[in-house]
Amino acid sequence: MSNAIKTALVVDDEEALREIISEVLGLLNIDTIIAEDGFRAIEEAQKHKDKIDLFLIDLFMPNMSGEETFEKLNELVPNCPVIFMSGYDRDSKSLPEFSQGNQKFLKKPFGISDLKKLVESIG
Repeated sequence: MSNAIKTALVVDDEEALREIISEVLGLLNIDTIIAEDGFRAIEEAQKHKDKIDLFLIDLFMPNMSGEETFEKLNELVPNCPVIFMSGYDRDSKSLPEFSQGNQKFLKKPFGISDLKKLVESIG
């Protein structure tokens, strides 16, 4: 289904959500690398930067925000598409502005079909 995307880095502090996302991506034949926070995501990206085709990043995590995490990941894997995830509405003042192009937003809670559709639109 998603030919361009072979491997995704999933960054979220909620273990159950990381597992669900990983399972859905597996149904799309996408391998996942998981990280519970931004620091771990950077470590994983350094190890696997030549494989990563997509980032899925929670915007609000302890220690390092999703936005900060993405800035650092983007240095390691430039121009990689990203799906930012948050329980806040897209119109919320708490959310950063996203530039157009390869940055997408997915509001939590989301359904499996929502995630699948968004990933397929990228790949």
